[in-house]
Amino acid sequence: MMSTYDLLITGGTVLDPANNRHEIADIAITDGRIASVEPEIDHALAKSVSDVKGQWVMPGMIDGHVHVGGRRTTWDPAVGHRMLAMAGVTTGIDFGSTPEQLIDGMKRLGAGLNMGGLFVMRPGETIPNDDPPPVEVEGIVSDALRRGAIGIKIIGGYDPFTPEVTANIIAECNKQKAYVGFHVGTKTAGSRLDGLREVPELVGKGRLHVAHINAYTRGSILDPLEEVQEAISILTSMKGQLNSEVHQAVPNGTSGLCDSDGNVLANVCQNCLKLRDYPTTADGIRQAIRDGYATVLTEKNESVQRVGGDEALAIFDELHTDCSLSFPVNLPQSAMLLTTTKDSDGDFVVDAVASDGGSHPRNINIESTMALVRFGALSPVEMAMKLSWNPSRMFGLINKGHFSEGADADVTIIDPDQGKAIATYVSGDPVLMNEEIHSKDGTLLVTQEGITTAKNSGLDYEVLDLEKSKLYKGF
Repeated sequence: MMSTYDLLITGGTVLDPANNRHEIADIAITDGRIASVEPEIDHALAKSVSDVKGQWVMPGMIDGHVHVGGRRTTWDPAVGHRMLAMAGVTTGIDFGSTPEQLIDGMKRLGAGLNMGGLFVMRPGETIPNDDPPPVEVEGIVSDALRRGAIGIKIIGGYDPFTPEVTANIIAECNKQKAYVGFHVGTKTAGSRLDGLREVPELVGKGRLHVAHINAYTRGSILDPLEEVQEAISILTSMKGQLNSEVHQAVPNGTSGLCDSDGNVLANVCQNCLKLRDYPTTADGIRQAIRDGYATVLTEKNESVQRVGGDEALAIFDELHTDCSLSFPVNLPQSAMLLTTTKDSDGDFVVDAVASDGGSHPRNINIESTMALVRFGALSPVEMAMKLSWNPSRMFGLINKGHFSEGADADVTIIDPDQGKAIATYVSGDPVLMNEEIHSKDGTLLVTQEGITTAKNSGLDYEVLDLEKSKLYKGF
């Protein structure tokens, strides 16, 4: 008998918020698409059957804020593809590189994931300077899309612009329907609650993705819970204009680079040192490392790890401060409240859980969100909403995030006892199986403007229509 389906995933508990499913069911896949979801499907109809009885099956996890490119001194950021795949991710959006870096990393160390990227605006590195006039911003945005990015990333915590330039970048991205992500901070406010307070005026009537909301609620200005409440108030007041996410790992990632006088350059690193009353200098970092408060990120065994003590000090000094650091500054109570709080309409105030990981060792979206499920703060279906359905809407990934007939067969399978991903499929092909990665390269996500670049890359590609994204819905 001729097979009807390529693959059957059977016996698992299906979590599909878009179709209001939380039930044991079989999922049939053909030609990389969902063919059917039924209580029982005849095994004889499939070429291959995977029995996942006792496991949870959700649409493939979409991590809407990762780092798999960019400049790093102690590791190859492309190792992040494998790290994401091992964590159960099927689609990721890079928030800190260039299209060329993303494509290069996918071709060298890709893990079969769907990957899109934002063009990061670094004065003196990816753009000429920190005061681009409007006509130059227009060209930067259009050029980024043509080169294969889906939009722009503003890193206010590291390379801030004036509020006027920041607002113009946001407005130009909105005009061109380019995605725009913002690590808050300008030349007048830091990467803290004061930076978040600037967002309404910077955005006006426009649209913006505000990255890692909990990074601005560490207690730098007010009590942390007061900062959370104010952040919720700001987001609620701008409902329909902002996309947002929370990361749940306690350790952060930042730059330790200091100037020739030994002063820390990055506002994020400065804030971390100030939280524990360390001087914002190279010597302050050295003392923080000795005290176990700061660690250095470095590549080991095909992944990136945090190291401390003498090893960290040696790396910091050998690289003349030009290395990545990590501080345990993200507060669990802030992340939990921002993840679970709903507005008066019953909608989550913060759209999604994202890792800010990839090549940063903080890819715990499933583990941390499963902890909230066990605690009773989220239902299993709400977990799938935060990890897949909502991110799919944020980025206009219309065929992802759900198990409707004809949807992309991206699947993440979770062991509820272990609280982690044990298997994934992308377009019906196995990626994570038996704690090993079985795929390479990946599918590049571009806009219409990036098609030529995508074709020339030699990678598979998919074209997004960001007018269908939550960001630009009704805009």
